[in-house]
Amino acid sequence: MAKPRRSDLGSPITRYHLQELRWRDLFIVFVPLTIGVLVPVGVGLWRTLYGYSSFGPAAAFIWGRNWFLAGGFLVILLLLYAYRRLKRAHTWIEVYPWGLYFQFPPGRKRYVNWKDIRGITSYSVNKSFFRVINRTVHYLTIHSRKYPSLQCHPEIHDREGLKKIIKKQVFTRLRPILHQAFKRGELIPFGEVSVSKRKLYLPKQEIPWEYINGISVQKGVFNIKLSDQKKIEVPIRKIHNIEILVHLIKTEI
Repeated sequence: MAKPRRSDLGSPITRYHLQELRWRDLFIVFVPLTIGVLVPVGVGLWRTLYGYSSFGPAAAFIWGRNWFLAGGFLVILLLLYAYRRLKRAHTWIEVYPWGLYFQFPPGRKRYVNWKDIRGITSYSVNKSFFRVINRTVHYLTIHSRKYPSLQCHPEIHDREGLKKIIKKQVFTRLRPILHQAFKRGELIPFGEVSVSKRKLYLPKQEIPWEYINGISVQKGVFNIKLSDQKKIEVPIRKIHNIEILVHLIKTEI
C-alpha cells in the first residue's frame, strides 16, 4: 500500500494515544510549572536591583547569581518536560478498516495494511529496581512485509484493547492460511521456531515430533518437553504468533 496523504486515510475506527495533550493541561500543568520557574528568576531580579541600588555592581552580581542559576536550571527542566509531553502527545496508533496508521515523533509515519502483517509478538517483562520497585512492562510488536518490526509503545493507552483488535484482524486471516500450508507439508516459520509435518526447527536444532512429549507456555517461555526428560526453553519474545503456533501443534500433531 503506497503512502497516502493524511486526508486520504478516511475516518479512523479508533485511536490509541500515548498521552493526549489537552487545553486543560496548559492551565493545570504548564502554567503552575512556569510560575514555579519564574519565581527564582523574579527573586534574582529583585535582589540584583536591590543590591545594585544599595551596595553597587559587585553586590548586585553576587546577590542575584544563585537565583538566576537556579532559574536557568529550572528552565532547562521545564523545556525537557515540555518536549517529552509533546513527543508523547504526537505518538499514537489509529485503527482503520484497511489497517493501522502509526504516528511516531518526530514526524515518522507508518501505514500498514492488514494483509501485510505477517506476525505479532506479545510478551511481558517484569522490571525491578533493587527489589524495591517492581513493575511489569508489556510489549507488542508488529511484523510486516513493508517495515522492520514496529514496536507499540508499552504505555500506549488501552494497550490490551489495541492488542485484541490487531490479533482478531491478523489471526482470523493467518490461521487458516498457515494450517493449510502445514497440511501441504510446507515449513512454517514462527520467528526462531519453525514447524513442518516432520519436525520442529530451532536455530541450531531440528527435532522430529516423535521425540517431543509436549509443549507449554509459562512465564514468558515456550517450553518444549522432550522424550528423554529434557526441556528446551525459547523466550516468547523471539516467537511470532505464539497462539497460532500452539494451536497448530496441538491440533495437527
